[in-house]
Amino acid sequence: MKTLIKILLLTSVFFLVLFSCKKEQLEIKKTADPCDCASEVSADFDIWERAFNSSLALETKTDHVLSGKRVDFRALEDDAEYTWYIGTDVESDKEVYKNFDSQWTNQTIPITLVVKKEPNKVCFPNDDGYDSITKTFNIYDRCSTHLLDGEFKVALENSTDSLIMGLYYDENAYPPAMGCSFYDVVNYDGNGSTCSAYYHDVERNYRGLRTDNATPFDSCSNVNIDFAEINLQNEFTLKLRYREVSGQPLISKSYFGRKLP
Repeated sequence: MKTLIKILLLTSVFFLVLFSCKKEQLEIKKTADPCDCASEVSADFDIWERAFNSSLALETKTDHVLSGKRVDFRALEDDAEYTWYIGTDVESDKEVYKNFDSQWTNQTIPITLVVKKEPNKVCFPNDDGYDSITKTFNIYDRCSTHLLDGEFKVALENSTDSLIMGLYYDENAYPPAMGCSFYDVVNYDGNGSTCSAYYHDVERNYRGLRTDNATPFDSCSNVNIDFAEINLQNEFTLKLRYREVSGQPLISKSYFGRKLP
């Protein structure tokens, strides 16, 4: 009986020590390196383009823009001192913007950001808290540049079955004075249906577009592009809604893929 009690006591002590060690190991892992998520002071920033000058406009991250658009520049570093050099302009907010009208067409624009901030000397003893970066972007004519004009190989979300669809700018649909923004939408439902550019007007920037106005008759059947973009990794996303028959509930689809050469 005494032997059995000793065995039980030894077993209990063994498991107690084992789980205590595991707990200590987990706690050590959680606090192993306080610098894992730290970074040196950076002047990196993103360029965003709006389809027009409004908070309601289509907006995409970009590397180039169309003429006549609002362009926002957003620093990634928080709680710092910012100095932007945009041409002859000097700005000091974390986020700044400029409108580049037609006079800037076909020009390459340099943007410089200088950031100063108290550095993290514990993790980066050599960081002086100062960084600067210059990026350039091109301004293209809004009527002659259509990145999203073409064929796309896409698949529905969570599907491996692909199809070919098209977004085609029709320069003959309406005069350029109307905005150079009328697009055919081909095979939007996967069954070969087409929405004519004559009935489909979009708001757009260099990398994105969405429906501005779609006439709810003829071949369009209430097609509405909520978002279309070729992102900086050249990945294509298209989210749209349509009705097979006018008056019926909307069908929503999200396509993902790439533009064909």
